[in-house]
Amino acid sequence: MLIDQLVDHVLNTRFESFEPDVVEAARMRLIDTLSCTVGGVNAGGNQALLDLIRSWGGTPQATILAHGDRVPLQHAAMMNCLMARSFDFEVCGPEPEGLNAGKMVGHVCSTTEPTALSTAEFTKASGKELLAAVILGGDIGARMAVADEFNFDKCFEVCGTANAFGATALVGRLMGANHEQLVNAFGILLNLMAGSFQSLWDGVDTFKLPGATAAHNAVLSVQLSMRGFKGVKDPLTSPQGYFALYCNNPNPDNALADLGRMYYAKGMHKLHPSCYGNHNPIESALEIARSHAFDVTNVAAVTLDVPPNRIKHFLNQTFAADDAQPRSLFSIPYGVANALMRKEVRIEHYTDEFIRTPELLELAGKVQLVPNLPMGKNHASRLTVKMKNGEEFSAYRESPLGWAENPVTADQIRDKYWRNIEFSTMVSRDNAAAALDMLDRLEDVDDVSSLASRLVR
Repeated sequence: MLIDQLVDHVLNTRFESFEPDVVEAARMRLIDTLSCTVGGVNAGGNQALLDLIRSWGGTPQATILAHGDRVPLQHAAMMNCLMARSFDFEVCGPEPEGLNAGKMVGHVCSTTEPTALSTAEFTKASGKELLAAVILGGDIGARMAVADEFNFDKCFEVCGTANAFGATALVGRLMGANHEQLVNAFGILLNLMAGSFQSLWDGVDTFKLPGATAAHNAVLSVQLSMRGFKGVKDPLTSPQGYFALYCNNPNPDNALADLGRMYYAKGMHKLHPSCYGNHNPIESALEIARSHAFDVTNVAAVTLDVPPNRIKHFLNQTFAADDAQPRSLFSIPYGVANALMRKEVRIEHYTDEFIRTPELLELAGKVQLVPNLPMGKNHASRLTVKMKNGEEFSAYRESPLGWAENPVTADQIRDKYWRNIEFSTMVSRDNAAAALDMLDRLEDVDDVSSLASRLVR
């Protein structure tokens, strides 16, 4: 069965099978995502879940980053994933290659990386075991994502489905599950997945919940399975299995393409908070703002040429003073206006203190998307700023920064690490430096359980 092939891949792949570039890609994903976990500590809604977890109590098994609470493993993983996703800033992907190149994955890493750290802390895994879990968990999550046809209007929220497969795979490996137990864990997981993209339209905190509950459900599924709880025998291809119930237009063969020969490991590293669909417009706005001196109060109109499918889209929503903070992460008008007015993009620009500036809201109201570009390149955009005196400034972009064809550097990822640490104000520079040093030499670390303790208050 398909599930047996995937489980064999997860449990029997040795660390020595990974090429150096695959290992380095996993390291960069950890550095990126763990810093975003710390950076997301105080985002909207997070305190509510933290308060609940604290009220539940329980055995101290793993650490909630930044705060330092030690709680049951499933709660630590869930809270860390929620924080990681909070500014839509964490590394995306991993990006599929080979036969599946170009297919959309989403935010697998926002679940697999925090879950891998929490579980590795719990099991006292080595650095090599942590890296292998990140690689294989991301590989399985990405493969399950490309085994369906991604559609924001028809799919379950992919962070609640594909991410859950990736997280369950790595939890099973780190906990020492055997083949039968991990197959059964996926059979349990089948009954726990969910998630809706409506959160992106409504601009609410639940956009980051599916990936967090995916972590919780992964831990629960593996632990239940290893204690004898029985799940569905064929969770993927049975008549009411994953592909039949959860998928829009499934192609199970995509999950096996180049399996064991090519690992989906390379992250898509963002340099700005907010949805990746905002990044080309933001970069164009920064190019215009830094190349031309003008007062934003003299802007008459801002147009963004996009493909037609970007018009009826959650990113094409205005931002008003009474909108919740998550709306700013999924609004091209807000992202463009912020970059034009402030001539830079900082994490704090997506917090309540900054998003309701009247001058910014007025400028955001002038940003209009128009369907003037051909279909085929979803991220292509041409931004034009029209001044009241008749001047026009324009910039065009296709591939966002951080994608395979337009990668960022390791130095930029490390700079992002420090941006998150400094924004959070929760972790001392010395502790953050010690954590970064440990991440850089994971191959030589026998027990990674102290890594989480370096990323706390």
